[in-house]
Amino acid sequence: MKTSSKHILIISYYSKPFNSVGVKRTDYWFEHLPEYGFSTTKITAIPQTSNQPNILFVSPDSSKPILSYFIKDQGIKWIKPLKTKLKEFSRNAFSHILITGGPFMQMLISKWIKSHFNATLILDFRDPFFANPRFQTSLIKDGIKKYFQNRFLKNADLVITVNNECAKNIHFNNIKIIDNGYDDMIFHKIKLNHQEKNQLLNPILIGRVDSDFDIQPLIHVLSAQNLKLHYAGNYQLNELSNHIFHLGNLSYEELLVELYKHKVCILPTTGYPFESTTKIFDFLALNKIIFIITHGDIQSGSLHEITKDYPNVFWAKNNPDSLLETFQELNRHIVKPFHTEVFSRKEGLKKLVKLIDK
Repeated sequence: MKTSSKHILIISYYSKPFNSVGVKRTDYWFEHLPEYGFSTTKITAIPQTSNQPNILFVSPDSSKPILSYFIKDQGIKWIKPLKTKLKEFSRNAFSHILITGGPFMQMLISKWIKSHFNATLILDFRDPFFANPRFQTSLIKDGIKKYFQNRFLKNADLVITVNNECAKNIHFNNIKIIDNGYDDMIFHKIKLNHQEKNQLLNPILIGRVDSDFDIQPLIHVLSAQNLKLHYAGNYQLNELSNHIFHLGNLSYEELLVELYKHKVCILPTTGYPFESTTKIFDFLALNKIIFIITHGDIQSGSLHEITKDYPNVFWAKNNPDSLLETFQELNRHIVKPFHTEVFSRKEGLKKLVKLIDK
């Protein structure tokens, strides 16, 4: 029996309606690949609110496998249920099977998939799995993760990741970069329905702030200028409520509307080279002044690689003197237009299609 020539299975632990940055990359691919002649099926661990036949909910195992004591990764509990669900499909059901992480440990199913399906296997690393400096680790833990990562890769035909720094930790011959991006469909709608008027001088910060980033120097500098940081997120900074105006936990579309109102978008980073947070693409799409505050070196890593040609980006070290000097400079800055289409998810999808449509 001939393999389905353009039927892609996407295995993604997270999916809508779960509201997370990690959802948006593969959900966009899933929704828009049919525009390029592909049919798509998705398997997710997130319960669905609508009954779509090509989105399959597979609940993780309720038991605790032995591996869970060594690696904290939700994908471990998902391996067995995934196999059970995949057995329902014929050997030639899919032309491509794409597994995205994190979590990552469901990628252990790679060997089984290659023996049961005539499909090209693609592994998508949205973040580092092995040697991620964000996680508390040890030589033993890193050794275990490297061992499992090598097992993932042994059966892959293609590996995708978001930037060159992540690629350095993967060590795979056939690895390609498809960065994150902004959702051009939603952005287009926002641009049609809203106009930018009276931009707020109070800068805006969105999403999660890493626990090892010190927000206090920024608060100090803004307060001295009678400005208040506007924050859209899950009230992570609630203890600073006297100095921060909380906008609440907004939907993506609501968030873009709010970003539209502000002159300056704050992007805190601890300075790890691999960091290329998805927020940066929304700021670029809206042609905002981007204020990157780092604990590391200014103009370094993946964030610099993304923004090096963008004329409205400013960097500062995370100390009061550097913050104040840079903030005064950017307040005098006149925003320069820039063609940001290259940062859209549509451009990333085109790269994916080019890789698989051969």
